[in-house]
Amino acid sequence: MKQCRTCHVKKDIDQFYLCKRKGGNPEARHTECKQCAKDRVKLANATNPDRARNSHLLRNYGITLDTFNGMVSTQNSRCACCGTAEPRGKHDQWCVDHDHVTNKVRELLCKDCNIVLGIVSDSPTHLKQLIQYIAKHND
Repeated sequence: MKQCRTCHVKKDIDQFYLCKRKGGNPEARHTECKQCAKDRVKLANATNPDRARNSHLLRNYGITLDTFNGMVSTQNSRCACCGTAEPRGKHDQWCVDHDHVTNKVRELLCKDCNIVLGIVSDSPTHLKQLIQYIAKHND
């Protein structure tokens, strides 16, 4: 059992996130329970959504919100692949396409194009086979 520093309720140890500090105790837990941590992050994100979006982009792709917005502008608010003006992604945002091996950001895609690339693992060979299959059955 451990007492949360925020809500001051004693809870089972599994109700606290593990601390993942390098060189620290691998069994160490945070002093704030999971629910209080989630509530704190949710409030911070609701208060400043741009800050939350910027953090997400930096953490996952190494780009800032300003860079992302510049990419949207450069692409004229269109998918780099199919040209649609509707992102259809989570929160109606463009998907940041990146190479999963090098983590290099390529361009912004709509949700559908991003999903297709993910399913075929960015394989030109697989995409060519799909095109041939569709052409064969397109009477």
